[in-house]
Amino acid sequence: MASDDVLTEGEIDALMESVDENTSADDSADDGQFRRFDFSAREQSLLREFVALGPLVERHADMLGTALENSFSIEFLVRAETPELVTVADAIASLEPSVAVTTTSLSPLAGPAFCISPSGLLSFAVNAYFGGGGAPQENTRTSLTPTELRLAERIAEFQIASIVESWREKLPLEAGELGTMGVPDRLEMLPSSDILLSLVFSLSVGEFSSSVNLLLPFASLEPYRARFAPPRKKDEPSDGQSWEPFFRRELPGIELDLAGVLATQSIALSDLLELEAGAVIPLKSTEEVILKIENVTLAEGRYGSFDGKKAVQVQTLASSLLPATN
Repeated sequence: MASDDVLTEGEIDALMESVDENTSADDSADDGQFRRFDFSAREQSLLREFVALGPLVERHADMLGTALENSFSIEFLVRAETPELVTVADAIASLEPSVAVTTTSLSPLAGPAFCISPSGLLSFAVNAYFGGGGAPQENTRTSLTPTELRLAERIAEFQIASIVESWREKLPLEAGELGTMGVPDRLEMLPSSDILLSLVFSLSVGEFSSSVNLLLPFASLEPYRARFAPPRKKDEPSDGQSWEPFFRRELPGIELDLAGVLATQSIALSDLLELEAGAVIPLKSTEEVILKIENVTLAEGRYGSFDGKKAVQVQTLASSLLPATN
């Protein structure tokens, strides 16, 4: 079931009016327990088929660490965080008060890519590289020095070179010119609802820790989804073999459209004919979901999340939902 076929944000708000929004921190923990689903995180399911991203970002992290050590003589421990999808608005809101934003292009991806370096990291690198000594004090600045901006662009060069090399076999990329500013103006020019692929790399050395972020336009990456998907095994029967073992093996893998019906509403034909743009059809809030395949009821359950993914907890199977026949 495609994520853009489920609900709009407005429909979600209407359905969730009666849901308690005061969820504790424990409720968001990924402990394998069934819990109420947070629809605001539904975009993450779009990454399900990008299985190859995990190994690629690990390789990216190794190459980035080597580049930083060779250039600045600083042995950062670089660790790749789990790739996430974020809106432009959320990406901007997560920025520290003072950051360097390097903008470039990565053909064939349409749209700009952004390398984010926080001022604390740049200050530490300047001190360590030029002999300023030690980690910087708490930074409340809202601007960066020319030296820090040049250093940020150098780190961005390492970021771009690392992704070009690590993605070479999956999707050859060609980087454009880099431009670095101490303000996120170019990022703020994008529509706030646009989705970005966020690749975060944590950096640590001694007691100091920070991170750098690479933001890519996800819409231009989706056409290449198949390149990041796991390989499909080809297993066809040879001449003279019975087809039965082949079908028994292959039929369970056939994909079907599974629909989750959250709410229904009866409406008179006269009211239907009077509908126009802007009309509102009230729906009752419910926690029950009817699961259907090709419009045939499969089960009833509750919607929520499981292991950080959207889920429906099945409560009643179709055999007990259908009326008994004599």
